[in-house]
Amino acid sequence: MPAASIGRKFMRKLVSTLSLGALLLAGTIGLAGKASAEDWPNRKTITAVFPFAAGSDYIARIVMGAVEKEIGQRILIDNRPGAGGAIGTGYAARQPADGYTFVFAYPGPAANFTNTFAGLPYKPLEDFEYVSGISKATMVIVARTGLPFTDFKGMIEYAKANPGKLSVSNSGIGTYGHMVELAFSDLAGIKMKMVPYKGNSEVVTDMLSGSLDMSMDFLNNNYMKQIEAGTIRPLAIVSAERAADLPNVPTFKESGIDLVAQPWAGLMAPKGTPPSVIERMNKAVVNYLNTDEAKQAFAKIGQQVNPTTPKEFRDVVVSEEVKWRDLIAKYEIKNQ
Repeated sequence: MPAASIGRKFMRKLVSTLSLGALLLAGTIGLAGKASAEDWPNRKTITAVFPFAAGSDYIARIVMGAVEKEIGQRILIDNRPGAGGAIGTGYAARQPADGYTFVFAYPGPAANFTNTFAGLPYKPLEDFEYVSGISKATMVIVARTGLPFTDFKGMIEYAKANPGKLSVSNSGIGTYGHMVELAFSDLAGIKMKMVPYKGNSEVVTDMLSGSLDMSMDFLNNNYMKQIEAGTIRPLAIVSAERAADLPNVPTFKESGIDLVAQPWAGLMAPKGTPPSVIERMNKAVVNYLNTDEAKQAFAKIGQQVNPTTPKEFRDVVVSEEVKWRDLIAKYEIKNQ
């Protein structure tokens, strides 16, 4: 038989063999994925990545503790801080989509870093499946006493008459508080001196000493103690509704500023995680969030439960990116 003919027969056989192998491999992968979904969560410990340092993971731990009891599998909280949450979130995106890795989601690393973080090693809006919303926080603008105004409208009038004189803190460039300050300044037509801080305990200290005028921050115990003592005055709530702890403090919208912003947290999984796993995990999370125990635990740190369907939480993340996109571009906000 001519060598060319033998070569052609060999190539046909090789291609046929490779094709069969590919089909068998695809079938094996499909069966493995199906088996993984069917026996979930019995195969191994689940890892829930928390992309910030230990100590700020109170909600993550109580939620996963409750979920652990319901599904009957141990859940390990894996703290992976750094780069504003990008390191831990990026790590989770690279893990197998087998239902044994989840990650806590926050506005920056899950949405806004799309526009603020050059060279991000993952795609926030493409690399994840969405499980459920978990919490919502209340943001408030507070002022030290002794300033020549006592309410939100008075503050705006004073700021217009004294451009750049009022100082207001935030948690850093590109953080939620910073972007709310920029949006508020645009809408109100005022200029303020925006000062980044590492923590709100330092903010409170400087406000009490008179070296800082105001703060745009999450409503928490550090502020509530001073509000109750009368040393710090709440001016307005950035959320859509008034805060339960401050029922007499108006929202921005009620005060004539068309701005609503409410930081959130949720749970995601690597892209391709089986739908049956997402559904079961969603059910376990939502079941806990709907309990009085969860509502009381969240309220202790100024948060509210926010159970959602997977689609509802995805919509939250997508709308978050859209909400701040133009502002980020206008002020060229970049994470370092």
